[in-house]
Amino acid sequence: MKELLLEYKETLKNTKALLNRLKENGACEDDLKNVRSWISNLEYTIKWIRTGRQPGTTRGIERRAAYDREIPVEPYWIQLNKDEHVQLFEFEETEEEREKTVNKESLVKEIMKILDKKERMVFELASKEFSQREIAKLLNMPHATVQKIIQRCKRKIVQEGWILV
Repeated sequence: MKELLLEYKETLKNTKALLNRLKENGACEDDLKNVRSWISNLEYTIKWIRTGRQPGTTRGIERRAAYDREIPVEPYWIQLNKDEHVQLFEFEETEEEREKTVNKESLVKEIMKILDKKERMVFELASKEFSQREIAKLLNMPHATVQKIIQRCKRKIVQEGWILV
């Protein structure tokens, strides 16, 4: 493998020298373009041989940051947020539980009318019993910001005449 790498490096060196000679002799642009293409291919191949993997692709530990940013969410919640009228899973709820859910949803919708977009997102997640830390992770914002938004929501709700329990 080392011998192959040395051969490619030698070829790259000779090809770069060829490019310089062509430039000095005033070669046409097509010839220069072809030689530059050869140099690019040689550099790509050398990098591949040296690293043992295809240049430019990332995998394994290089992608760890992307996995750290991902937040696992139940598909049920995604579907509910997409379309409130569609339920993916059948739950056995009592009539009393259904009534509580309907009342809670109607109250949340009424309250949402007085909140701005960011406040609505935070308030909706809080009404679905997500913790402040979970909300901060889901919305990719600091925990302190979520706390301030919830306090602002509470203030607006009280100013509108609602009673917080």
